[in-house]
Amino acid sequence: MSLELVPRPEPEKIYLITYEMNVPEDSGEGLHSIVAQKATELMVCGYIAHTHCGRKVGGELEGSETGLQLMIEWLLAKSQENDLGDGEKIKSQMTEPRFSEWKLQSGAKYDDFFCC
Repeated sequence: MSLELVPRPEPEKIYLITYEMNVPEDSGEGLHSIVAQKATELMVCGYIAHTHCGRKVGGELEGSETGLQLMIEWLLAKSQENDLGDGEKIKSQMTEPRFSEWKLQSGAKYDDFFCC
């Protein structure tokens, strides 16, 4: 039996950003589920929550550089149109999301993406 040293791949760096955007009052849980579905698809973890009077949502996103970049691009694209995909539409548009600076994490903070 040979003991061969096999190099381990570098672990992917995990980044964290916070975000906030205005949404229509009537967006309801449909918006949350669509964002959660996209985050899961892109392997992005974190959360989305309503903040002020049901008109703003915000939260944190955590993932690889590629996953986060794709999630940010998707949120920006969806804020510029009424179609949120999967046949769901909202009656008025979201505002363009605001994002914090990217922070390199020493480890993962979240196990999945959830709504609260």
